[in-house]
Amino acid sequence: MRIALPCHGNLGEVATETSPAAAIHSSDRFRPFNMLQLVIHVGIFVVVVLAASRIGTAFSRLSLPLITGFLATGFLVGPALGQQAIIDEDAVTQLGFVNQIALAIIALAAGNELVLKEFRSRFQSIAWVTVALVVTTFSFGSLAMYMLTDWVPVLKGLPTSSKLALSILSGVILVARSPSSAIAIVDELRAKGPLTNTILGVTVIMDSVVIVMFAIGAEFAHAMIGEINIGATFVGLLLLEFAVAGVLGWAVWKLISLYMSLRIHRPYKIVLVLTTGFGVFVFADWFKHWTQLHWSTEIHFEPLLICMIAGLLITNRSPHRAEFSRVLEETGPPVYLAFFTLTGASIEIDVLLQTWPIAITLVLIRLVTVFIGSFIGGTIAGDPIAYRRITWMGFVTQAGVGIGLAREMAGQAEFSPWGSSLATILISVIIINQVIGPPMFKWTVSLAGEVRLRATSLQEEGSHTALIFGNTSGPPLMLATQLISRGWDVKLVTLDDEETEETAQSGVEVVSISEISLESLEAIDTGSADVLISLLSDKNNLQVCELNHDRFGIEKIVVRLVDSDEAGKRWHDQGVLVVEPKTSMVSLLEHFVTSPTATSILLGFDPEQDVVEVVLRDPSLVGVPIRDLKLPLDALILSVTRDGHTLISHGYTDLELGDQLTVVGPPNVLPDAVVYFDR
Repeated sequence: MRIALPCHGNLGEVATETSPAAAIHSSDRFRPFNMLQLVIHVGIFVVVVLAASRIGTAFSRLSLPLITGFLATGFLVGPALGQQAIIDEDAVTQLGFVNQIALAIIALAAGNELVLKEFRSRFQSIAWVTVALVVTTFSFGSLAMYMLTDWVPVLKGLPTSSKLALSILSGVILVARSPSSAIAIVDELRAKGPLTNTILGVTVIMDSVVIVMFAIGAEFAHAMIGEINIGATFVGLLLLEFAVAGVLGWAVWKLISLYMSLRIHRPYKIVLVLTTGFGVFVFADWFKHWTQLHWSTEIHFEPLLICMIAGLLITNRSPHRAEFSRVLEETGPPVYLAFFTLTGASIEIDVLLQTWPIAITLVLIRLVTVFIGSFIGGTIAGDPIAYRRITWMGFVTQAGVGIGLAREMAGQAEFSPWGSSLATILISVIIINQVIGPPMFKWTVSLAGEVRLRATSLQEEGSHTALIFGNTSGPPLMLATQLISRGWDVKLVTLDDEETEETAQSGVEVVSISEISLESLEAIDTGSADVLISLLSDKNNLQVCELNHDRFGIEKIVVRLVDSDEAGKRWHDQGVLVVEPKTSMVSLLEHFVTSPTATSILLGFDPEQDVVEVVLRDPSLVGVPIRDLKLPLDALILSVTRDGHTLISHGYTDLELGDQLTVVGPPNVLPDAVVYFDR
């Protein structure tokens, strides 16, 4: 809680004008304004945002971050252009509500990313690296900022208390990471492994840690500026503020959970979430002014902390996490686009030109502290030396939360006039880190050997080999063609059949053998196959299965019977999947009648849905209930096969290594689900 006391020092002597960024959240925020003028400003801003979207796409084609294009667009139309500005200072002030809505979404998303149960297997490494990074980056970053203040014209001459305040806030913002950038890189490279899991875990957790640190640091900064005694009373009030923020976060959690449970279209849920997030900022601001007016004590609840707690509870304590994630996924891009564009318009060109060497210096200092922190944390956690040398490159990126905190600092009147100038410097640091960070992260994952080629569909998954025993025409050839279209490596094995013109045109590899014997099966490298399908006579099918059982041990065997007899039981006993033509057609027709949608999906008739089976090989997911998995959106686990038994999965089913999962979802989503469970 902030106690409003008269400010001491010569802040007024530092600058005579308040910047547009500082004016956004100034004390006259609730002054009357012209509604028509606001509508005009919003209309112009919408056009600018649409242009920023195109420019950001152009930047991404040049291998630059999207947000760089958004910031550049805002800068080119903002007050920095003087009389030529499309968005002038008054427009930036009146559009301040965009910042508040975006900050609410950023904080909710930070909490939503923190799925605690998925970090259990790497908790020791994640915890120690996080602690070491926070200590080193915050300590050395704050110290460096304090020493550099005399080199920044707009900060030179500030009283010691203000220098300490801005140094603390700078140190906190330098600690921030970029989960969105890290997740995008992991998704692009299909990275999976211990190092990737550690970097991703630290990055996701760091957002929540930084928001808490900012809430604490802002209170200490206010105390230093107001020369409030930092004693037992101050600490007690600070703890009370966190307790009340926790209660308010719980209330927001319940409210958003109610929205998610309503049977209404998702756009309405999006509007409700945006309104609630904005309402948290409005309430915190109103309550601060109300207490100052009636109690002579300024009590402020950090809205970022409240929203982060709500997002954390929805993710870990609510059955509505999937729906909430969809809302954030659809809400995030347009909100962030508007936020970064408006942030670009708030950058002070004069400060930027004077302080770019300071920004570069802070970037270099941050790189050094990140290396030291990650190396010390990895050493304490017992990580391999090879990981400790390269982990630091995965922690360079910065984006949403860092810029959001800088904007929050610039918008608070208590930090005027230096808050907006400092925000410009820190945003410059973040932009540089966002440019150099992703390539360094990619290099780190590559050096760790945890990169997999990107597949946009199941057809590109490959890595499966099938042997089909049968003729070079009819069902065997059709099956081979279908599997090849899904990325399988297929050999069609025939008994003295010559390759036909139809087979040659299909592109199927045909191998001829004279008989079913151990020597002939070894000659075609049967042991390397993942699946064996036999569509020969019952006698030859049985020979293939017995030889496989005795010598090769391929687990997945599919056999088509010609005659249903007692031999079928023998194949079932060997774990063979038997297709009996006489009964299969009747069974298929029955399922089309009783469950046509499910049957169409399983047979591949529905182009919008597909099914894949994947084996769980990631130890970090062992013991995690299905309901706590952060699966790709729209992917669903239908069943779990364990020790030869099929379990109809539900939310409380705990996963074990070796589980075979049947997953259904859109074809473009299932490759991500395969990577999620694989190692």
